Amino acid sequence: MKQEKKLLLARNIFVFIVVIVLTIIVLSEKGYELILPKVQKEMETYINEKHPNIENIKIGSIIYKDNSYKLKVTSNKNKNLYFYITRKNKKISDTYQKDYIEGNSLFSYLEKKLENEIEKVTETNIKTNIISSLDKYTSKVQDRIIKENNLLQLKFYTIEIELMINKWDASTILDQIINSISIYNSKNITPKSYTFIITNEEDITESIEIKNINKDSITKEIIQDILDDNYSKRLRDNKIKYNYLYKED
Repeated sequence: MKQEKKLLLARNIFVFIVVIVLTIIVLSEKGYELILPKVQKEMETYINEKHPNIENIKIGSIIYKDNSYKLKVTSNKNKNLYFYITRKNKKISDTYQKDYIEGNSLFSYLEKKLENEIEKVTETNIKTNIISSLDKYTSKVQDRIIKENNLLQLKFYTIEIELMINKWDASTILDQIINSISIYNSKNITPKSYTFIITNEEDITESIEIKNINKDSITKEIIQDILDDNYSKRLRDNKIKYNYLYKED
């Protein structure tokens, strides 16, 4: 009889321990859901206090991952302009300055969009780079960028093009550059400037990157100065920079 009581007691203790362990596991895995309303309120208060002038925004739902809470705040003017608020270890931080004010979130999207649109109408492979952060532009330019209004004709970006040159001389290089720029002009694509990466077809280790080119500034004499590795007054006056990606001493 005593043995049966001992076995019953041991079983009850075992069941109790199992229940406690399972409860702890469930709470550790799902416990975060219990404080979601509290965290949501904390983050909304954070927005009002930290960024009191922000307006026309949509506040998303909290996502819990890797022991942190993340909330996405999106502009009502453009769904690709947004920033995140993160709460981890009871501390709240955000990406407001970089992603929202400076426009990193929007620009990462726009660069790809511009590339796709340009490649579609010109059948060329290029890269685009937006020149400055969103907050550096005037309010009118900012508004046009955010509304994505005819951006191919807004001079807020540059185009990077790679060219293979079959004859390594100033005349041939100049002709190729002008012909390339003419393709984009004919499609009403007007970047602020162009960057050309010029590679010698006969020796692909010989390659030059030339920045800040436009149709009016580039000349045969400037190309020759670059080939001679002469950072001349002509280049300085036109703010053209170049860099040999590879050159033997």
